[in-house]
Amino acid sequence: MNIHATKRLTTLSVLTAISFVLTIFPKVALLPGASFLKLDFSIVPIFLALSWYGLGSATLALFVRTLLKVIIFNEGVNTYIGMPVNFAVAWSFLFMYVLVVKSPMVEKWNGLAKEGARLVAAVIYMTVIAVIVNIVWAIPLYAQFAHFDIAKFIGVKPYLFGIVLPFNLIQGFIWYLACQVVVKALAPFKKSYQA
Repeated sequence: MNIHATKRLTTLSVLTAISFVLTIFPKVALLPGASFLKLDFSIVPIFLALSWYGLGSATLALFVRTLLKVIIFNEGVNTYIGMPVNFAVAWSFLFMYVLVVKSPMVEKWNGLAKEGARLVAAVIYMTVIAVIVNIVWAIPLYAQFAHFDIAKFIGVKPYLFGIVLPFNLIQGFIWYLACQVVVKALAPFKKSYQA
């Protein structure tokens, strides 16, 4: 392994470790009455990996971070059900952020318009994925294994459209802002760590 590959692997490992630590820190509940949905900033170092090394490296870091959380700081059913949801939502945000730029139409836009398209597309896509993953994975599994049946509690539609949808729209917007601030702040170091 050459020095460039070693530097890249080391940096990616550090970013993965930081992301893992951020999954442990106390998180902020965004919506009243839905304290179980909390803002998670562990996406920020993963987004930095995306910016510096691309989607493949960011996906690997996100996967390892998720696996470490499940193995080391497992909280039982909540972790087994919640972390796959977290992974799917976070990855969909990263994926759409990258995909939008490759669109022939968006490629021609200026920097501000392009970033606006990335923001809107990434946040909407991750929100749609969050709703779908809740329908096919989280809601039925929480009802079966955690004895928390959202259908009986407030109803599936009010939960999806009154809680999941607004939470992810807000979270996505905050993710974008936080990620951009960190990427821009560390931009002077990008070439050094990519070399």
